[in-house]
Amino acid sequence: MKLALQPFSSFKPHMTDTTAFDPFPFLGGGSRTAELIRAFDWKQTSLGELSQWPACLRAATSLILRSDVPMTLQWGAQGWMLYNDAYCEIAGSRHPGLLGRTIRDSWSELADFRAQVVRRVLDGNTANYRDEHVVVMRHGEPEDLWLDINYSPVVDETGTPVGVLAIVKNTTDRFKAEQRLRIAQEAGGVGTFEWYPHTGRLEVSDQYRRVWGLSADVVVTDSLLASLAHPDDRHTVVGPQRYGLANPITYAEYRRIDPVTGEVRWIARRGEVIFLDGANPRYVGIVMDITERKRSEEALAASEARWRRFTEQMDVKEIRHRNVRTLVKKLELDANRKGKYAGGLAMLAEMLGKSVAQVSRFAAEKPSTRIGDRIAREIEEAFQKERGWMDHAQRSADEVGSIKSDPSAPAR
Repeated sequence: MKLALQPFSSFKPHMTDTTAFDPFPFLGGGSRTAELIRAFDWKQTSLGELSQWPACLRAATSLILRSDVPMTLQWGAQGWMLYNDAYCEIAGSRHPGLLGRTIRDSWSELADFRAQVVRRVLDGNTANYRDEHVVVMRHGEPEDLWLDINYSPVVDETGTPVGVLAIVKNTTDRFKAEQRLRIAQEAGGVGTFEWYPHTGRLEVSDQYRRVWGLSADVVVTDSLLASLAHPDDRHTVVGPQRYGLANPITYAEYRRIDPVTGEVRWIARRGEVIFLDGANPRYVGIVMDITERKRSEEALAASEARWRRFTEQMDVKEIRHRNVRTLVKKLELDANRKGKYAGGLAMLAEMLGKSVAQVSRFAAEKPSTRIGDRIAREIEEAFQKERGWMDHAQRSADEVGSIKSDPSAPAR
């Protein structure tokens, strides 16, 4: 018995129950927006009923409905609107009211912009926008959005553009985060960088360029930074000797030389190592200009050095005696103001807990123009000051009075 074989052209595969009775299988896939498209009365648009849609429109609609990336179709010169589930988040409360609307009555606040784009794309061009700022009414109030949008033409079987496919990405959160970071970097004078040593790629922020004195159009490379670094610090900035370190961009301070003015400025750098795939590291870090801090430190160190040289050269005994004489005069003036009319030596003897005769004997050890060393040492002990009054020669009468009432109080 021989089987009669049907020609291949007349062969019809068995259809499942779920597709046999669906006149519009291009709307399948479980999309919620697809069901809205299926239920929409398209007779009121120039697209006509679903059964009348051309193959290119069906294919483009099927494409966007099966994507989890926000997409829209704007069909024809009027830009009849279709979109997918992922686009609903961008549409906000205007979903599903945008479905089946034209450019003029969908996003009316963006009508001019979208009409211009549709005309351009239907002429066979593409259009791409990055961080495009728009103000839209998504939830009843004006809202700032930043979007990445890629427009491309959809063509029919003759290759003629008949629709516009838009891939949309809401970049608002990223844009605002980058904006906050940029403001913080500029306010704090902190630049950021990412270094990929296995490829030599170096990505830097605008503030990084300002710290290094580089313009926006300059390509930043290791060799460029090496040429700007101070010769004595160049090994810290670049060089193979760093590659063997666990973190070649750990905290460091180094100098750069301005190629135009020749000015030397200080830079501080700190970074960390991040492994991308277990083998090729990425280095992320910050830099800041610390020139003013370095200059302040250098000025302070120079001042301290001058003071040390001055104190080493001064006559300590003469200063000690001069300070004691200053105290005796102040004690006498203080006593006179209080009506005691006592001499300075008498008041000094009272402060030290000694008799006037003892203080006089101390004074007699030297000429009358100088106060004896023994008195100076007694005063130092009373004030608990190892080096005497070298840096407290102009002590006020109030301070002297407080010390007199409490001899054990330390000098301030």
